[in-house]
Amino acid sequence: MSRSTALIWWAGLLGLLNAAPSYYWAFGGDALLGTIGTWLIDLRDEMPVLSILALLGIAVGKTLAALIPLVAARLLKARAQSSPGPRSASAASAPSMGSRRQAASRLGQRPELWWNLSRLIAAALILYGAAGLLVNAGLLLWPGLDLQDPTARLGQALLWYPMLLSWGLVLAAGLRRLRATAAA
Repeated sequence: MSRSTALIWWAGLLGLLNAAPSYYWAFGGDALLGTIGTWLIDLRDEMPVLSILALLGIAVGKTLAALIPLVAARLLKARAQSSPGPRSASAASAPSMGSRRQAASRLGQRPELWWNLSRLIAAALILYGAAGLLVNAGLLLWPGLDLQDPTARLGQALLWYPMLLSWGLVLAAGLRRLRATAAA
């Protein structure tokens, strides 16, 4: 496994670790829930079905954001390793090896889409993580400011937004290295 691929796998692991609490909270877990905010605790009490659906949606979104770059890396490496020569007529007319291979072929028809989506994910994670970290740290450090939910501010400033920021930075570094490796 190359260093660039290892970074992308590490970013995927960070993403799945970030998604895990959302699944946990969606299925009734309470640990660290206060670090998100009392509003979420109140919402779970007042509208349990809506909060479950919202948390599952967030968890699935984070899971997809963790897995899409892995697909992009695989497609980019496969493209770099494949021969650019045209297919022969006999290869073009040969029967396919099954629906699984056809699905993988359709998936790989647009690797640029997957690649650009991965870059967008990295940029969004970096921007969202940095902005959230700065806002929450600023609120905590502002002299004389009376916070309504200091536990949530601390959790977001010290745990959740730094996790998003580090996920995005590791992903961006891995994508950059992979692109440089594939171009060489």
